[in-house]
Amino acid sequence: MLQSMRDNSQGIIAKVLVGLIIVVFALWGVDSLVGLATAKPAPAKVNGAEITEIELARGVELQRRQILNQMGADADPAMLDDSLLRKSVLDSLVDRTLQQTHAEDAGLFVSEEMLDQLIVSTPDFQVEGRFDRNQFEATLRSAGFTPLTYRDLLRTMTLVDQQRRAFTDSAFVTQAELDRMLELNRQTRDLRYVQISVDAAAIEVTDAELQQAYDERADSFLTPEQLVMDYVLLERSAFERPDAVSEADLNSAYERLKADFQGQEERLARHILLEVNDAMSADQAVAKAEELRQQIAAGADFAELAKTESQDIGSAPMGGELGYLTKGFFDGAFDDALFALQEGEVSAPVTTEFGVHLIKLDAVRQTEVPSFADVEYDLRNEIAQQQAEGEYVNALERLADLAFSSGDLVAVSEELDLEIQTSEPFSKSGGEGLFANARALRAANSDAVLKERLNSDLVELDSGRTLVLHLNEEIPARQLSLEEVRDQLVAEIKAQKAAAQAQSEAETLITKLKSGDADDVEWQVAETVIRGGDAQVPPAVVSRAFAMPKPDSAPDYASVTLFDGSAVVLTVDAVGVAEETLESEQRAQIGRMLAGLHGEKAFNAYFEKLKSMAEIEIN
Repeated sequence: MLQSMRDNSQGIIAKVLVGLIIVVFALWGVDSLVGLATAKPAPAKVNGAEITEIELARGVELQRRQILNQMGADADPAMLDDSLLRKSVLDSLVDRTLQQTHAEDAGLFVSEEMLDQLIVSTPDFQVEGRFDRNQFEATLRSAGFTPLTYRDLLRTMTLVDQQRRAFTDSAFVTQAELDRMLELNRQTRDLRYVQISVDAAAIEVTDAELQQAYDERADSFLTPEQLVMDYVLLERSAFERPDAVSEADLNSAYERLKADFQGQEERLARHILLEVNDAMSADQAVAKAEELRQQIAAGADFAELAKTESQDIGSAPMGGELGYLTKGFFDGAFDDALFALQEGEVSAPVTTEFGVHLIKLDAVRQTEVPSFADVEYDLRNEIAQQQAEGEYVNALERLADLAFSSGDLVAVSEELDLEIQTSEPFSKSGGEGLFANARALRAANSDAVLKERLNSDLVELDSGRTLVLHLNEEIPARQLSLEEVRDQLVAEIKAQKAAAQAQSEAETLITKLKSGDADDVEWQVAETVIRGGDAQVPPAVVSRAFAMPKPDSAPDYASVTLFDGSAVVLTVDAVGVAEETLESEQRAQIGRMLAGLHGEKAFNAYFEKLKSMAEIEIN
């Protein structure tokens, strides 16, 4: 089909069809195109309010883009299940619509002025601290929004947030409740435990057990579907000829390099970093930095203060030293402050995305121009790359034309003198080498390659390598025999039997301990273990210890299974409370956090009640 479209895309029928689409779009917009294609009912209704297919499609596309952006440049869209995305987005739209209608019924609203203020104060829409219209529109485009659709979403989200904050901002926690929570958090346990392990290697597995395990899971023992691809690889390095670079070009490049070095200087800097976080606000960090600055002015050593006060774990042990820096190494405020200092001066507090800094300039030196001999190799290769770029781009254009117009890679190979290479079989979910690259994998799984049997589009692996793929073979999934999975099954059965035996021995030991018949247990002792854990005690043991009741006259015993299959028998000897002094601000911060949790819980209960009373129709 795609090949037919390629062959006939210039025909009169295609031009008429495109013209019709343009007219429909111009008169009625994109919604009309969807309407022409389908007359399906609305995906959902909430108390009579429709959630349209357009809203759902936009939401799915937005969530897809957000997920792919978070996954990075090598993200594979094929990994995203459309049906799961659709369900997730529809659930969110139902909740949001319900919250929005009830917020409006309660008289809440968002003014246009408030929306304007929210938009211009958003850092993602700013350049050098000020709102920038071009930045605003570019950011929205990358997220799949127009300014109008973004304002609509922002209005809805702000309205819903007002309703939520009515609960979270009005919630509170009593002093008694806060005291109890802090005391529980400071509790410790004195405990004893013994670990029971069974050697899995010594356990025997019968043929009957092996056959039963295979039969129960036979459907899971399949080789993945695999692909074999033919491909041609075009590399810029093939056009690079460092030995052909002329002496004149080398000398010109070296003169430009010397000019770049003229007037440059390097500054030896130290800094003290105070991070802004839940424990320290921005204002508190600035105030503390100013206190440290006054201590330095009074004679305190900057380097010694950096060792004890700086939260930059990389430079603090070295007295805050950052080494020699050129202008532009750090962006923004830090760079400006450093290059405004005189030798020996300490800056006022400087705020950056990392926190609040005090910066000291220790020394200034002029950068030295490297000798021609030191940079000749790098210059020669850099010039060769620049000269090869034009040839590489021309070859890319020809590669694209040939790949599009040819049914296979033969003509591509012959005209561009590129070897047709064949991959090893690899899974559709990923392979090795070139086919570990997400872009190559995405192209290999495309409908054009798998279903239409066409050459792929150009696949840019990186800035200097591009390939084109063509399907050689599609290998279907195959049932693995018992012999092929024997070793895996034997290991699994042995591990299961060892874990079961260890747990059985643990239960037997607990019975003996309770009856007083186990006096020779070699306990491991751990004292004053905190709720957050102890490096010497397995986390599962700590969790179980804190779940056990406070010990009374008769000891209590419990068991827990660890990840390695071993079992642990433990007993708690004592419950204590660690001494801890909290600053008033820390205590208040914990109180606010606890109150916020109460508010969220209250809002969730309120919303679930609304949802239970709502008429929600999913189509």
